[in-house]
Amino acid sequence: MLRKNPMRYTLLIAPLIMVLSHTALAQTMDYDTCIAQAQANPVQGLTSAQNWRDTGGGGQAARHCRSIALAALGSFAEAAQVTESLAVETPDLPAKADLLTQAGDFQLAASNPTAARALYDRALAAEPSSIEALDGRARAAAANKDFATAITDLNRLLWLLPNDAEALSLRAAARRQTGDTAGALTDSEAAIAADPQSAVAYFERGAARAITGDRNGARADWQQAEALDPGGDIARLAALNRAKLPL
Repeated sequence: MLRKNPMRYTLLIAPLIMVLSHTALAQTMDYDTCIAQAQANPVQGLTSAQNWRDTGGGGQAARHCRSIALAALGSFAEAAQVTESLAVETPDLPAKADLLTQAGDFQLAASNPTAARALYDRALAAEPSSIEALDGRARAAAANKDFATAITDLNRLLWLLPNDAEALSLRAAARRQTGDTAGALTDSEAAIAADPQSAVAYFERGAARAITGDRNGARADWQQAEALDPGGDIARLAALNRAKLPL
């Protein structure tokens, strides 16, 4: 939700280049080409990255490109390991935090929320105000059904980034899971006000309304979520819940 999705492929390109060796810096165009291949054609991108790493002197840049290709191919856990190893070698703290956050994203995409949480913890130790790491750690906590911890991190996140619709929607979901229906309703309404095109916000308000017995309101919100996310996961979930509502 917040700031895209678990595979923020290009998040690290600029900070990583800043801490690469002089040789790798001289090959920035090769790095850009490799990243583009990794995203557009992961199989070709993986081959290019491995060849560049093994024979072309690509160093850290080639390894990072390889991690992007692995993630694009669905090998999230391996991508996380490669990215984490780069973070260990990176002295620059903001760049280290970004790498650890991306490794956490990959572990979360691999359905390893505990491993992801540990990486986000390390990212926040390196860069305590990292919005991306706070977002990731909240999601990892929610995936582990530790909704109280998720809410704590989202409170911090929303202090740094007030009125962010995705963070508000995620906190609405966490509050709903802890039984705080009033809080869930407040957050989802704030999320809709911040972004009237947010399908997730409408889904969460529909869920809160259903809990309070407002079936018509829930039905309307879930229909709106379906309209805003045609063919998407939120639309399917909204349709499923709407079908279960008593007439």
